[in-house]
Amino acid sequence: MLDRFRSLIIGLSLIVIVGLLAVYFIVQLGGGEDIFGGREGSLPPVEFTSLDYSPDDVGYLMCPPEACGSAVADSVSPVFPVDAGQLRQLLADFADSNPTIETFRFNLPDNQFDFTERLPGQTFPAVVTIKVIEVDAYNSTIAVYSRQPVGRSAKPDHGDRVTRWLRVLLTATGAPQT
Repeated sequence: MLDRFRSLIIGLSLIVIVGLLAVYFIVQLGGGEDIFGGREGSLPPVEFTSLDYSPDDVGYLMCPPEACGSAVADSVSPVFPVDAGQLRQLLADFADSNPTIETFRFNLPDNQFDFTERLPGQTFPAVVTIKVIEVDAYNSTIAVYSRQPVGRSAKPDHGDRVTRWLRVLLTATGAPQT
């Protein structure tokens, strides 16, 4: 009886191992999207001009008044004394040098970028969408929307995140701190 039970367990273990190896090779060969979904996920891009946001929502929106359409922003974006290309480069450098930030979507033609940031102790990452907006040849501004689509978050966490990112960009551009 014990031999029969042991043989059954060994046989089931081999079947599980072969199945896991098959899934591993399918994913490695690029066919894992059918099983686990793609890298892009299902997070749609943010359209700042048609964004439906109010200060009561959990999240944080900072943008210039003309960029966010009917959305009521939590704060107004400052103007940076650099052109849009330089501001975009500073933003990319900040994201690349920070280990808690990963680039999720990089839309260079629209100057809009999505990043995920997972701080220590957080289960799910927050999503930060930033649109670099050219004011003139020498100045630019940004629209920033921080939110956490999955899990629980608090509005002050998003406000602190946007403030931290803004402080880094203000320091890097030499703009006065607000």
